[in-house]
Amino acid sequence: MTAHKSLAVPFLAITLALTGCGGPETPQEVTREFWAAVLEDDAETAAELSTLVDESGFDGYSLDWEGAEVSWGRVTVEDQEARIGTEVSALPDMKGDELETTTYLVRINDQWQVDYHRTGDAISTDVRIGSLMGSVRDFGDSLRSRLADESDRANQELDRLIDEFSAFSEETQEDMSALFEQYGDSLEKRMEELSRSLDEALEDAPSASEEERETIEQARDGLERQQNALDSDDPETIAEVSKELARIQEQLSELSDQSFERLKEELQRWSQALNRELEQLNRDARMKEQHSI
Repeated sequence: MTAHKSLAVPFLAITLALTGCGGPETPQEVTREFWAAVLEDDAETAAELSTLVDESGFDGYSLDWEGAEVSWGRVTVEDQEARIGTEVSALPDMKGDELETTTYLVRINDQWQVDYHRTGDAISTDVRIGSLMGSVRDFGDSLRSRLADESDRANQELDRLIDEFSAFSEETQEDMSALFEQYGDSLEKRMEELSRSLDEALEDAPSASEEERETIEQARDGLERQQNALDSDDPETIAEVSKELARIQEQLSELSDQSFERLKEELQRWSQALNRELEQLNRDARMKEQHSI
C-alpha cells in the first residue's frame, strides 16, 4: 500500500495570495475565504466553499460571530483531506475566551472544500460551545441536512471516477469494475431493506394521512424501478441508482414524526449506512487510481 505523505507547516508562513481571478485554490485560501463568509453571515459563499449542497443548509453553526476574529495554526494535508488549526477570539458566546478548533477540508473533483459538518463537530467538542449549539439547533433537521450533503458529495466523487474511467489502465478498470459490482450488490440489499421498512410503516400507521401514504407508495414504486434498473456490472447505472436513492430518502424525510417516527429513525440509519458504503467505494477507487499512476 502506498504511504501518504503528511505536510504540516505553520499557516502564517504560507502565502495566501489568490491566483488570478479563479478564486481560492489551496486549503489555506479556501479556509480563509470560508471563515470570512461565516463572519459576514454570507450563506451563498460559505456554501460554495464547503460541502453544503446549497446555502439553505448554512446555519453559521448557530453561533453569534459578530466582532469575532479568526487566526490560524498548523496545516496538515494528507492525500484528499486537510485540516487547519483555527483560533477564534472575541466570540460573543465565549465571553472573552478563545475558541481553539480545527477546520477540516476535503478535495472533491480537484477542488478543496471545507467539510462543513465535520468542522461543526469539531467546534461542538468544546463544552462551552457544544451545549449552546445543541440547545438551538434542531437535531432532526440538522441530521437530514448532513445526510443530504454527505450523499451529494459522495455522488459527485463517483461521477468524477466514472468520467475518468476510460482513461485508466485495463488492470485498473478491472479492479474498479469489481469495486462497482460489490457496491451494486450492497445497493440491492439496502433497497430490499428499505422496501420492507416501507411496507411495515404502512401497516403500522393506519391513521396516516392520504398524502403521507401516497408519499410512501411513490417511494416504494421508485425503489422497485431502481431495483429493476440496477445492473451491478455497469458503473453508470450504479451511479444513477445511487442518485435516485438519495432523492427517495429526501422525499421520505418530509413525513411527519408523529405518524412515522420509527420509519424515519430507520431511514436515518439506512441513509448513514448507504453513505458510508458509497464513501468507502470512493476511497477504494481512489487508491486503485493512485496505484495506476
